Amino acid sequence: MKKYLLSLAVLSVALFSACNEDNEKQQYEIPVSKGAYVVGSGNTGSGIPGNLTYYDYTTRKATPDAFGAANSGMKLGMTANDAMCYGEKFYIVVDGENTVFVTNAKTLKVIRKIDMTASAMLGTDGAHPRRITAEGDKIYVSTYGGYVAAIDTLNFSLVDKYKTGPYPEGICVVNGTLLVANSDYGNGNASISMIDTTTKTEKVLKHENIRNPQDIAVDGTGIYFLDYGQYGDAPTYAQKNAGVYRISGTDTDNFSVTKVIADATGMACAGTKIYTFNAPYAYGVTNPVTYSVYDTQTGMTSSVSPADIESPAAIGVDPLTGDLFIASYHMVTSEYGTYADYSSNGYVNVYDSSFNKKGTFDCGVGPQRIAFNFTTETIEY
Repeated sequence: MKKYLLSLAVLSVALFSACNEDNEKQQYEIPVSKGAYVVGSGNTGSGIPGNLTYYDYTTRKATPDAFGAANSGMKLGMTANDAMCYGEKFYIVVDGENTVFVTNAKTLKVIRKIDMTASAMLGTDGAHPRRITAEGDKIYVSTYGGYVAAIDTLNFSLVDKYKTGPYPEGICVVNGTLLVANSDYGNGNASISMIDTTTKTEKVLKHENIRNPQDIAVDGTGIYFLDYGQYGDAPTYAQKNAGVYRISGTDTDNFSVTKVIADATGMACAGTKIYTFNAPYAYGVTNPVTYSVYDTQTGMTSSVSPADIESPAAIGVDPLTGDLFIASYHMVTSEYGTYADYSSNGYVNVYDSSFNKKGTFDCGVGPQRIAFNFTTETIEY
């Protein structure tokens, strides 16, 4: 988003200059969004592999199994769980296969299949890759081995690796500082790592409000992370303390962690807005689902009610268009009650920034993450 705003600023200055000098036409590249990808984890227990659905903004049509269609029926494998468009490549992280697929962003054809457990990568420390981010000429991939791998975007070699806390999940990188949400799989030793990728020095932030962090983002007002909280005792094992928290300050002896969205189990960020849904787990109990939008500049939270969602599974917002995508499971009813169907295809609803519904499309089993197809177009003035 910062790059987008910068491009507009540069463009306006350049246009003003051209109009006032010699009126010669000049070419400029601007970022545009072409569509959205929905990463489905599949269902390991039912033997259903991961999947990738692509929704084209122009045709408003979805391509099921877009990855297989582009690669002669190739399967992603078990538990696909993250993806990212970066430059001319599209990356797909597959936990159960210890793999990161590198594909052509335009065609989805596989360029490279990176085995994170190979000796040239992280070995056994590369097992179960989880999340991906990028900066400069590197992608960064967290693994349950307790590391983040820095991988060159041109030759796909391991550039560096950074030790983190246990079971790292969400990651982001800002000006060479890597932020890592170390979940510890909810076992009580969670933390947030702040790693200088140049010096490899690490600050570890621990706090009673950091229990099971999953996703992480940053802006000028602080570091924000989605925390799953903890689960209670039998028989319901009810989830509690889930929400979005803000870290203020980065001194390990002087920082605060404040809950800014009281109830949240899903999060997406764009610009100054954090969009969330809350669908807390409780065995045998149906809790009402809520949705909210938090403004990081004003600190204000608004409750919203997007229509036609049965059981939210993933949320994403296109930072260029402002459109919101919410993936859902279908609910089914049987003699055992009403519950989300984790073994059948889901669906995605599309809303504008005012939460007016724009459309819907089917996606694969276990919608997990939503990524966007960014590219550049050349304009002439």
